[in-house]
Amino acid sequence: MKISPYLVALFLAITVISCKENSTKKTEKSAPSSNAALAHLQALDDSCSKAWELMISSDDQKIKDIERLLQEISYIPGHNEQELKRLSDLVKELPTKRYTTETMTSPAIDAYDQATDELLREIFELKRSTKGVENYTLTVVLETSIREADGMVVNYRVLYDRWVHKYNESLDKIQTTTEVSDEDRQGLKKKLTFEI
Repeated sequence: MKISPYLVALFLAITVISCKENSTKKTEKSAPSSNAALAHLQALDDSCSKAWELMISSDDQKIKDIERLLQEISYIPGHNEQELKRLSDLVKELPTKRYTTETMTSPAIDAYDQATDELLREIFELKRSTKGVENYTLTVVLETSIREADGMVVNYRVLYDRWVHKYNESLDKIQTTTEVSDEDRQGLKKKLTFEI
C-alpha cells in the first residue's frame, strides 16, 4: 500500500514538535518559575511556527504542482490556449490572496479557500476536456498529488490550532501571574486560530 508523503510529513511534524516540547519541559524543572514559564511559552511559539511552516510549505508545493500540470497541458496539441493562459494567471495570483498568522480572519480564510477550490475545479475541467490528455500520464500523477495535498489542508490546520491553543493557554497564565514581570509580558499577545 502506498503511503502518502503528506501523511508522512504530518506524522513527522507531530513527532518532532511534541519531542521538542517534552524536552523543554524537562529543562524547565530546574529553572526559576518566571524563566520556566517564558521558556515554555517560547517552546510553544516555536511549535506554532513549525506547524505553520509545514502547512505553507505543503500549500506552496501544491501550487507548484498546479503550475506543472498546466505546463503539461500546454504540450498537448489543440489545447485551449486562451483558457490555459487565464488559469495560469490566476495561479500566479493565488499566493497573494493567502492569509498570514496576523490576517487569518474567517472572511480571509474563506476567501482563499473559495479561490483555491474554484481554481482547482476549472483546471481539472480543462484537463478533462483536453483531447489527447490520456496520452500524457504525468497529468494524472499531478492531479492525484494536487488533490491529496488539498485534502490535507484541514489536518495541517488542526495541527496548527492544537499548538496555538496551548500557546494561548500558557499566555493566559503568564498574564495573570506575579512571577513574570510586566517588562517580560510586554509585546506578548494571543494568536489567531482556524477554529476547526
